[in-house]
Amino acid sequence: MIKIGIIGIGIYGRVHLDALCQRERYAGDIKVVGFAEINEKRRAEIEAEYGLKGYPDHLALLEEAGPDAVTVVTPDHLHFKVVMDCLDKNLPVLVEKPFTTDIDQAKELARKAREKNILLQVDFHKRFDPYHIDLKLRIQEGELGRIEYGYCWMEDVLKVGTTMIGKKTWEDQGSPAWFLGIHMIDLSYWLMGLPQPVTVHANGFKGKLQSMGIDIYDSVKSEVSYANGAVITYDTSVILPDSHESIVRQGIKLVGTEGFMEINSQYRGARGCSTAKGMETPNLGMMYRNFNKSGETIKQGYLNESIYDFIENLSFLENGGALSELEGRYASPEQGIETTKIGVAIHKSAKTGEIYNITKW
Repeated sequence: MIKIGIIGIGIYGRVHLDALCQRERYAGDIKVVGFAEINEKRRAEIEAEYGLKGYPDHLALLEEAGPDAVTVVTPDHLHFKVVMDCLDKNLPVLVEKPFTTDIDQAKELARKAREKNILLQVDFHKRFDPYHIDLKLRIQEGELGRIEYGYCWMEDVLKVGTTMIGKKTWEDQGSPAWFLGIHMIDLSYWLMGLPQPVTVHANGFKGKLQSMGIDIYDSVKSEVSYANGAVITYDTSVILPDSHESIVRQGIKLVGTEGFMEINSQYRGARGCSTAKGMETPNLGMMYRNFNKSGETIKQGYLNESIYDFIENLSFLENGGALSELEGRYASPEQGIETTKIGVAIHKSAKTGEIYNITKW
């Protein structure tokens, strides 16, 4: 049985916690041995709700709980130190996207993981959406021909800009390009077979949020060219009206020499209205409820599947598999470096208006 610790229990840290506790209950191949959370009030609430031991920082968790592996769900700018401390203790890590927001830090983490032959995996969960998996297979089979261009969009409602990323004041972290765009950057990169990104150009717009005293981008439009010849446009924003029926609008279109495919990741065919929730279009690819053989309700979908993939990789290694055998089958630190390069270039370009060639970065 693999002992797992979770570092950071914010909004998305709860997703990790719920997914891993569910895995422990119904699969029995892991045990959640504790979590680290610096917010004392939140730590006490989680301890009471889940019956788990909470620790005030990640070092205390590592020393006292003795996990075999960890998932890191801290704010983006804290990834480097936390992940490095875990690698120093020879612990496999699943780290939330973005891998880091600093290229040198990303390279250093990748170097350390390779030097120690430790699994370091980035949680790019869009890769586990069944709609996206089908699109990847179509591309691999040549159905779309050579990809020439594409368009990705991910747009959140205003409350995300004001109450979530609007509070992220460290450097460019409070940006829809990091918070949302990195999902689609990795997704298109993965769908196309990981071609090297070449040039990046971006424009950022400030207006609505700035007028509310929040000095971050309302929206960022980016264009990235790749070594396979494709050019992909990414639109991200956090100013949709809060009355919109979903917290996010998102999708992807890729066009090739032999055809195209467009996936609208919000409108999955389910739509309704209730007194309790108003209008809604639930993304049942991301999360849906099911019953296990005992009749108990469980949550399934690509949010959980991306976390469980890390567990399955750990089990493979624990049973004698080699890390080299997993190459190409998980989001590696080297892949994380490429998406970090694009993210950094987007924010440089949004400030300067220049086009950046990142092949030597």
